Amino acid sequence: MEKVRVAMVGCGGFQRYRVGNLEKVREAEIVALVDTSDEQIAMMQEQRPVTRGAAIYHDLADLLANDKPDAIMIATPHTQHVGQILAGLHAGVHVCCEKPLVTTVEDAHRVIKARDEAGKVGMVSYQRHFQAEFRYIRDAIVSGRAGAVQYIQVLQTQEWLRAVAGTWRQQLSLSGGGQLNDSGSHVLDIVLWVTGLSPRAVSAYLDNKGTEVDINSTLSVSFHGGAMGSIAIIGDGMSWHEDITITCENMAFFVRDGKLTIVDRERNRMKAEHLSGGSTPDQNFIHAILGKVECESPFECGLEVIRLTEAAWASGAQGGTSVAVTS
Repeated sequence: MEKVRVAMVGCGGFQRYRVGNLEKVREAEIVALVDTSDEQIAMMQEQRPVTRGAAIYHDLADLLANDKPDAIMIATPHTQHVGQILAGLHAGVHVCCEKPLVTTVEDAHRVIKARDEAGKVGMVSYQRHFQAEFRYIRDAIVSGRAGAVQYIQVLQTQEWLRAVAGTWRQQLSLSGGGQLNDSGSHVLDIVLWVTGLSPRAVSAYLDNKGTEVDINSTLSVSFHGGAMGSIAIIGDGMSWHEDITITCENMAFFVRDGKLTIVDRERNRMKAEHLSGGSTPDQNFIHAILGKVECESPFECGLEVIRLTEAAWASGAQGGTSVAVTS
């Protein structure tokens, strides 16, 4: 296979960004666009001329029945993901899905099983896996240089309540949940991925701010092995801001608005700048299909995120009672 024939399922703003990434991957060829909205398809064709020769479909089933590609890349409302992923895998195509992978633990297990049975690449598009600063932290922890993880702290604030008001993201039937499983999905994933921690139990308080879904969340997490965590996902913030702290036995990592500082036991403080490495999930997906690399953001990452998220939702519904994070 010299080219991977890709169909874009969903043609909204993020998918148009993704096409920009795919244009830089010479082995990728966009052969079809799928969207229920002619307006979104037209915007894709206008903003990304490379898609103008692609076949147009309004239904994924029609695409898979008539013009089966090698792979599909999904960016649609969250509760639609599981059906689209399963349809793709059952048709024998590779699948990359935008976060969150799914909205229930049960569905995460379903798509992992289907992927394994199909023998295809299944990826959830967590781009932070391919950012140099997070890869640096992961390597320091996995190699043992940093020592055992003791504590993680996350603060993410956005204007999500106002920015997506009136859209499907605040409609429970389409989103499956609120900010915790939307933008918050990225930070839950990255701290779990770089640390390798497995959550044991969580106590959470949630505020829907009068909407159908969670807007503000605060989580207190205990992990197997003894590490602790404090995670705040604030959707009614003033602006975008993000802090991630990971404290280990020998090193501490501070990520402030994307910039990494490292402190060791001797109080040496180092700003990690111009780190090498990193790419995009889009490149990794195509190259994994071709057998050039391993998929570095597999469906299992989506499972880990929804395990913690689902337990946090249950705790919040019970007024903050500690809830075990199930497998």
